[in-house]
Amino acid sequence: MNGWVSDMRLENWSIVTIGSPYIPPEHRAKCLQGEVYSNPDFNDGDRVITSPISSASEDFVKTVSGSIYMLGVVSSDYESEYPNARQRLLSRSK
Repeated sequence: MNGWVSDMRLENWSIVTIGSPYIPPEHRAKCLQGEVYSNPDFNDGDRVITSPISSASEDFVKTVSGSIYMLGVVSSDYESEYPNARQRLLSRSK
């Protein structure tokens, strides 16, 4: 347990990369996009892209900006295209 606590939650999330098209995909920063809840800067249900992920645990993601998001459900479209999204996210964050 990492001891992270956050009211902010991402639902229907997926992993996205950001960066120059001249940077190979495996070297691009990985972020999450999804519907955010309990974020004071957005309305509940707004679609957002987080800043790059710095670390992740079973239930939470921390970004380089310091934001901590509780992970809700993975986008069903993303999960059907890329199975085991949560496990892959966690294995890349170790």
